[in-house]
Amino acid sequence: MTLKEQIDRDGYILIKNVFSPEEVEVLRQKGIEDQNHEGDLLSSDKLHSVLMDERILNIFKECLDSEKLYYFADSNLSVNRPGKGGFHKDSTNRHKKDSKEFTDINYSLLRAGIYLQDHANSSRGLCLRKGSHLHQSCGVGKIINVKSEIGDVVIWKLSTTHSANAQVISMFPNTSFHPLIARFVPDFLKQEAASPRVVLFMCFGLKDDYAMEYREYLKTRQYALDRWVKSKLSQERIAKMNALGVEIYDDFNIDEIDQSKVNVLYKQL
Repeated sequence: MTLKEQIDRDGYILIKNVFSPEEVEVLRQKGIEDQNHEGDLLSSDKLHSVLMDERILNIFKECLDSEKLYYFADSNLSVNRPGKGGFHKDSTNRHKKDSKEFTDINYSLLRAGIYLQDHANSSRGLCLRKGSHLHQSCGVGKIINVKSEIGDVVIWKLSTTHSANAQVISMFPNTSFHPLIARFVPDFLKQEAASPRVVLFMCFGLKDDYAMEYREYLKTRQYALDRWVKSKLSQERIAKMNALGVEIYDDFNIDEIDQSKVNVLYKQL
């Protein structure tokens, strides 16, 4: 089964051993050093190489069955970022009745999470609902705590129901609980979360209607605008990404955005 067939079926895919333990330790230290960076990863002097890593880009290409990718500065570094970790979807029209996002098996916006510590035996990894990308409700799909280990990469569709901060109950390490239930379990009964928890998130897609809609949607989110303002993408890095088959959108036009339509309360996990 191809990567595209797997992610189209399940809504997510766990790729084992993409990075060596030594590479992960280097990335982890760079992430800790760069934790105050507020732009996207491509604008980070310490972490931009991750977006240029052909192992990562080839996984996206295989999942999308395309040699061309589209990127619009939707990536970030998370170091011990707090969050309640409830189930949600990231796709644009998740609240729109009869949204095509949940009926089109070829929905093309994918996010990768590179968790730079072991989550096979630690809380605060990724939790999601298998097959939920084909359902608009966040209440459908088997709940799975993704047991990512050092060196693994997990990729999911933006239409997949997920939580980036899974809580694992120590007495039932192989049972995945709903985040709202796990939240009320005392911390001493949960697996201890690795600290600092360092994660790299990045979104790639095809240059299609889904990408255009999502790009415009980000212009209504203050966190995205703040990140774009801080994302100074050099022409050298853009050229390198182009050579790797990635088209870059960096014409953010922040000054032309209608601030009355910007949601300042919504925060990215």
